[in-house]
Amino acid sequence: MDGGRPGVLDAVSADRLPPLTVLVLNFRNAAATVRCLESLEAASYPGAMDVVVLENGSEDDSWATLAGFARRTQLSLQLRRSDLNRGYAGGVNYLWPEVRGEYVCLLNNDAQVHPQCLTGLVEALVARPDLGAVWPYDAPSEWACDLRLPDPATVARRRNGTQSLLGGNIWLPLLRDYRECFSASGVCLVLRRADHDYPFLNEYFAYYEDVYLGWRLRLKGLGCERLPDAVIYHQGSLASRDDARLRGLLGRHAEKNRLLNLFLFYAAGTLAVLTPLILLDELKKVVLLVVRAITGRGGGYGGVLLASRWWLLRHWRWVLAQRRRIQAERHVPDERITPLLSGRLTMETGLAGALLNWLSLAYCRLAGLTTCERRQV
Repeated sequence: MDGGRPGVLDAVSADRLPPLTVLVLNFRNAAATVRCLESLEAASYPGAMDVVVLENGSEDDSWATLAGFARRTQLSLQLRRSDLNRGYAGGVNYLWPEVRGEYVCLLNNDAQVHPQCLTGLVEALVARPDLGAVWPYDAPSEWACDLRLPDPATVARRRNGTQSLLGGNIWLPLLRDYRECFSASGVCLVLRRADHDYPFLNEYFAYYEDVYLGWRLRLKGLGCERLPDAVIYHQGSLASRDDARLRGLLGRHAEKNRLLNLFLFYAAGTLAVLTPLILLDELKKVVLLVVRAITGRGGGYGGVLLASRWWLLRHWRWVLAQRRRIQAERHVPDERITPLLSGRLTMETGLAGALLNWLSLAYCRLAGLTTCERRQV
């Protein structure tokens, strides 16, 4: 990025910014958490900043490592300890009463912030009352050694991915502007403390909880935006990379949470219109399960499908109660939200994927659903 280019990172306010609290969770990787905290030490945030770290039931030597860092750091740092793994959603909620700042940064422990990143994020949110959350450019972790920044001309030509109407990730260049997004990523985002009782539901544990947050903000009439001038360096998937059992648990939560978002956030009429697409997607998953079973590559996929749907059936009363609460907050109709979502069902580029997406997009046209694809026309 051109150092002389005016922008968010070059415009550090002469006034002090509002107090900021940064929440970080550690699970079985204190070394990564220390690197994350060291990057916060180097941050040039022009205001009061405190950091709260949760040791999230690692059952290893993480606590000792973090306590050692706490003794030598200049950060305003608090350590908290949980005897069980609360996941990302539960861990953030556990720390939420500790928040003292007007603004809150949720930061993954496998990410490091550029020194001016937090300043840029908070400045943007202070200046834009129409936004509920902002998040940065996600750069490769190897860039952190020299604090490399992306080329602004390249970023200016980029578009952004989004979620499908059925809640899955569609990371294709669909949205017109890199700043545009449906929801902010949980890897790093900044939000206002006053906008939230608690940012998540504990039952989400991990995955798609950031979509829950973004969707809830949108129903309230608040947007989300990605800031290419604010940068983090992110490694990704450290907690589950070498743990097959944890990957299976996270897979079940991911599928459950994706479906849960649909049931909680769509109006009843929209859900009715989407029912054929939901059934088509379920059929796709059954076919994929059969193919994997025949080829010996099941890998627990059937268990993920069954467990996620059985959870929703067993907790239907809780789901209905949460739906009533969330729909009571609604200020924006679905017609203003679906244009940020994709009508595609999959990112697969083969014949089957192309056919599924053709069917899905054709149905959206027939049903009068405006998606990001139709908005581009």
